[in-house]
Amino acid sequence: MFPMPALAEVAEDWNFVSGRCAALEAELLESSFFTDLLRARTPAESHAQVAKSRHAPLFPHPGALGDHDRIIESDLEERIGEIGDLSPQDGPAEIFLKGIGIRRVHELLVRQEIARAGADEVRRWAERLEAGFPWLRGFRVPADARALFEEAPVRALSLWVDAAYLIEALRIAGRRPALRPYAEAMASLAAAKVIRRAPAGGIGPATLRAFFFRPPLPAPPPGALEALESPPPASAVLALAGVGDLALAEDEFDRRFGKAADDRLTRIAARGAREVYGPARVLWYLRRLYVEAFNMRLCLAAVLTPIDRRQAAARLRDA
Repeated sequence: MFPMPALAEVAEDWNFVSGRCAALEAELLESSFFTDLLRARTPAESHAQVAKSRHAPLFPHPGALGDHDRIIESDLEERIGEIGDLSPQDGPAEIFLKGIGIRRVHELLVRQEIARAGADEVRRWAERLEAGFPWLRGFRVPADARALFEEAPVRALSLWVDAAYLIEALRIAGRRPALRPYAEAMASLAAAKVIRRAPAGGIGPATLRAFFFRPPLPAPPPGALEALESPPPASAVLALAGVGDLALAEDEFDRRFGKAADDRLTRIAARGAREVYGPARVLWYLRRLYVEAFNMRLCLAAVLTPIDRRQAAARLRDA
């Protein structure tokens, strides 16, 4: 599968889509918009704020805010899809679109209530996922991991699906070297999250190695996972995943890791802001679009549900 030959970046291939991204950036919301939105006391007040933004057509009346998660994700997918249609194959839009796909896969599995499904049913679900998401093809159980799979087939499939997405991002980056730092950071940050949460979910090192740390995902050295305490200390997790400089204290890891990881990816994508054209330039716009959608969902959820506003403000992603 790897390595794959890199594609030459030709100006003519990226000029138009890069220009389109530059033009659309003028519509993106400033960070102050979200801090103001969090001050809204009622859905009507939040709707009045949203009506001043490009999101106004998505929410024609305050009642529409109740379906904000689906509406915002649909709009995000449409906008990313437009950029993908204008871009050469294996561009950054594919990474984001498949990221939305992964979220939908997990939501589908939850809706189908397969948490207690047996091994045979999980295999059938893997085949169904492949039919809907061709890049998820190839699910298999290694011969030396059959007992692990039989014991926790749903967890094994979930790990495999998450790894498949990261592998696909690395494949795209193998074709587009400008995307490599971003894709590699995605893989490292995802590894840290998985390693940290695995013991609480009853997932052992052997299961991680069999279903998540599959080539070309960088795997921890032999014995490194087994040597971790349970629960694994934050500093050890970050060092093992190759993101030791993230520097999150033990008592803040679970609360702050999501934001810290997202903000790191945004900083990496921001390198493309200096480019005139190319996949890195497109990546920067798409990353900002993704962050805007995340922040919008978070703020509206804080207004519509009993989420502490200060906690919501602390979770806002940097743009």
